[in-house]
Amino acid sequence: MLSRLFNRRYFISLSYLLVVVIGVIAWQQIALEQSPDLSLPSITVSYSWGSTSPEVMEQEVTRKVEQSANRLRDVKKIESISEEGQARVTITFNRNAPVEYRKVELQEYLVSLQEQLPPNVRQPSITRRVPEALQEMQTFVVYSLSGERPVRQLLEYARRNIRLSLIGLQGVADVEINGARDPALTVEFDTELLERYEINPQQVLGNIRRNLEWRSSGYVESSGKRMSMLVPPQFSGLESIRNISLAIPGSQRTVKLSDLAEVDIRDYPAKTLKRINGSPALSINFIKESGADAIGLAEQIRNRMSEIAATLPSDMTIQLERDATDKLRKQFGNLQYQAVISLLAVFIILIVFIRRFRAPFVILGSILFSLLMSVSILYFIGYTLNIITLAGLTVSLGMIIDNAVVVFEQVNPGLPDLKDRRIAHIQQQLPRALVPVLGSTLTTVGIFIPLFFAMEELQIFLVPLAVALSLTLISSVLIALSWIPYALIWLVPRQSQDSPSGWVVLKNGIFEKVRRYLMGLFVWRHKLRWLFYGALIFLIGIPLFAIETPDWEKETWWPEFTQTYFDNRGDIDPWIGGVTHKFFNETYFGSPWGGRDRQQRIYVTIRTSQGTPIEEIDKMARNYEKIVKPYEEAFSFYETRVSEYSGARMVFYIKDEYLTRTMPFVFYFEAQFLAARTGNSAISVGGLGNGISTGYGGGSSTHRITLTGYSYDKLLGLAKNLRTKLKKNRRVKEVDIHGTGGWRSRDDLYQYFLQFNDEQLALNGLNRTDVLSAITLDVNPTNSPGKIELSGREMHLIGRNKNQQNTRRLLMQKKRFSPSDSTVFSLAGISRLGREKRQSMIQRKNQSYQRTVEVDFLGPYRLGEKYVESVLQQMPVPVGMSMEFGGGGIFAFGRDKNTKNVLLLLGLTILSVWMIVSALLESWIDPLIVIGAVPLSLLGVMLGTLYHDLAFDRGAIAGTLLCVGVVVNNAILLMHEKQYTRRLGIHGLRSWLYVYKNKMRAVLITTLTTIGGLVPLIVMEGSDFWQTLATVVVWGLSCSTLLILLLVGLWEKARYSG
Repeated sequence: MLSRLFNRRYFISLSYLLVVVIGVIAWQQIALEQSPDLSLPSITVSYSWGSTSPEVMEQEVTRKVEQSANRLRDVKKIESISEEGQARVTITFNRNAPVEYRKVELQEYLVSLQEQLPPNVRQPSITRRVPEALQEMQTFVVYSLSGERPVRQLLEYARRNIRLSLIGLQGVADVEINGARDPALTVEFDTELLERYEINPQQVLGNIRRNLEWRSSGYVESSGKRMSMLVPPQFSGLESIRNISLAIPGSQRTVKLSDLAEVDIRDYPAKTLKRINGSPALSINFIKESGADAIGLAEQIRNRMSEIAATLPSDMTIQLERDATDKLRKQFGNLQYQAVISLLAVFIILIVFIRRFRAPFVILGSILFSLLMSVSILYFIGYTLNIITLAGLTVSLGMIIDNAVVVFEQVNPGLPDLKDRRIAHIQQQLPRALVPVLGSTLTTVGIFIPLFFAMEELQIFLVPLAVALSLTLISSVLIALSWIPYALIWLVPRQSQDSPSGWVVLKNGIFEKVRRYLMGLFVWRHKLRWLFYGALIFLIGIPLFAIETPDWEKETWWPEFTQTYFDNRGDIDPWIGGVTHKFFNETYFGSPWGGRDRQQRIYVTIRTSQGTPIEEIDKMARNYEKIVKPYEEAFSFYETRVSEYSGARMVFYIKDEYLTRTMPFVFYFEAQFLAARTGNSAISVGGLGNGISTGYGGGSSTHRITLTGYSYDKLLGLAKNLRTKLKKNRRVKEVDIHGTGGWRSRDDLYQYFLQFNDEQLALNGLNRTDVLSAITLDVNPTNSPGKIELSGREMHLIGRNKNQQNTRRLLMQKKRFSPSDSTVFSLAGISRLGREKRQSMIQRKNQSYQRTVEVDFLGPYRLGEKYVESVLQQMPVPVGMSMEFGGGGIFAFGRDKNTKNVLLLLGLTILSVWMIVSALLESWIDPLIVIGAVPLSLLGVMLGTLYHDLAFDRGAIAGTLLCVGVVVNNAILLMHEKQYTRRLGIHGLRSWLYVYKNKMRAVLITTLTTIGGLVPLIVMEGSDFWQTLATVVVWGLSCSTLLILLLVGLWEKARYSG
């Protein structure tokens, strides 16, 4: 079969020509983007409604949205968060559900739901959820529009001339315009005049709205056609509205609206603001569709924006603020340098070890063909080239070389001169390379099988990497088993029959002496095997530190003499724990604070007390935008987000070349100085070394109890009962039953309430509706009956009281008229104004409420923990509710779950590798020796993490999983050769001498070429994710290879007695 295949010279030649042609075309046509589609299988629906309390948001908005979401199919879970003026409902779907189709279905449900919601609730936004660590990648192209015109005019120009012009570009998902508020027709009433004339403001607003709407007046039939008749808005401008005549009840006289109120077009009261580079101008943010060619689309946008800029009015300017493809182009440039350096390193290693120029060219040819084939497959299955798939291709370079080297080293030695003899030689030797090649490929591909059990946010990082890596390795198997034999048969010339030169004799003599020296060390290695075993155990350590200290006051199965160890374990564990103890105690597990991005940032967070106007918060944020002006050239851009609910958040992105200059650090210290001088707020500045935090109290409680239940009121009652029982101990300083369990949510939310006196209401002839209608203009600054259309523009209609009661006394003592019968009353006579603390965030998961009880205990943590546990044991829990105690501190949240998931992945990876190796070697015992390479590689992973002071984040996890699949390749190569020696009847220590003599060079070549392919990812500029991954793999592979050559075969007897 093989002889017939390799005799077909033209068939193989044309096949590789086809691979090159298709690969080059696919490389030119495949889309380039910053990141792949990293959306999780979930969508989030967001609503906003003024400053409405979380409880009202949950009752009037969140519940109804959840009911609509429950109508969808393929729903896995529904989670919701209700905050002040905001509601977010996240629907998570089952794996492989048609999320985009479900999104369209949900939009239809929400359109019909809008009629059931209060009129002031704004239209929802529906978004796909993206992991927080990758949200920055979603920012594409941002422009700013400024000019000597009112912001509302700039907004109107941007909507008509920019958004409408570019929204149709293929690849543009949306064009967001930020920095301007929507217009609002504002009617500010003089309530004293309204009450004097007994005019109802709600009726006035209703009249304005009706006359500013398109209304149907029926239809007419003509020539067999039915035509609808519409009545256009009755008012053409502000003057016509101001001149509205209002009838005075009980009189023939009328009064103009302008005599009772001020009518003007103003900005709709904003709750959130967003700016880029501190510009008060509009920011135009282009959102790219997933899968679109980022570089090509960015070029189209920039060309179209240049055309628009040429036609702008003279008093307007457009400026490019950010183009994410600039960074993408830079990454592609770095990738080219990395690939060149990797290939150069591989070339040198091959020349040094194989000592023939034909070897590098044959092996590097297999790399080219493998990459072209994998790119072609990626193109045809709909993948794009992005930072994840490209890094996967880069990582695979060393592994491609592994397969090529194994095949080359198996068939090249003893290659005859004649073509027929070469084919016979390859037909005999090539089957011996099948098991090592398939083993190295399948074990690497097999490590990605456990990804189906990984957390979703880890899956979306690793699946594109797994696909790119697996396709490249599978392609490399096909190429290595066909290209290398073909090249050796038809492309390698006949060897000269002349006697070797003096240089060749000297060179071969040196290598022979080195090999004999290494074989001599091999014998001494066997004599010192017990020393090696002891040194390895001492280095790895005995993980006794993982055992939890027993409670000696209670019954325990630990013998009494072990108490001496547990009492002194703080001094003993560092000595006997080895590298493992140091790794688990000194390594930070998870992404460092603020993310592990290559681009350094400075963060400024401003948190103010509840009720602070957004204008005041914005004024604080603008102070930082002022002091950054002299240092703007040091930053790529900076972004400001201001929210009336949570304060302000500013992020300054530092250019890499300025990290070694003083400008960003000078601004950093000026920002800290400004934070220290600013009062009445909590401000934190961080990002470059030691930061500063002012005004933050001890927000995290010592102990947390999580309550869950299906009834909000009953769950609140359970929390109150628990608070009563906990406070019986004098050491309990405070019990907060309105906690949320999240450190980002504010814990100082208070709400006012009116408690009516029903007797006084009846005596005054009032009802609750009349009273609330009378005070609406005072207590609701965004009192709006809906939207209207004026002069061709859609805007809000808002009614306000010109003389706002800004104090509690004025609000309660002011005399008012009932809108129904003109009864005079004051709130103080019929009600009481109260103030109480409430939950700032109401969380629901699958219709079950969650409430966190936070306990401040004055005393040792263990003592407080025992007290809380004793109270919970005696606390009766109603049916349908539950209490869970744990999670002391914000950094412990969710860590156990993540750790268990990583350990599960590691265990499943090892099991997958063992099963694959067992199937290939047809043995139960030999694969266990192969798996022994895994803990040796983990020792290297721990040493590398400690030496480079790495955080064990996603990059390290991916590198560890990849390392497990890579390091077993050398062990497979050795154990397969060991099986071959058994079949030849060679046993004992002599068999291992034979194995190392034949395969040591192949092991060293595959190891060094893999390391050579990964080193550029470490030393050159790039993403921290891939630098960490490459560092972990290099350390793990180096340590494993060294220890495998040192330890494998030590257990064999010097003489075989079989």
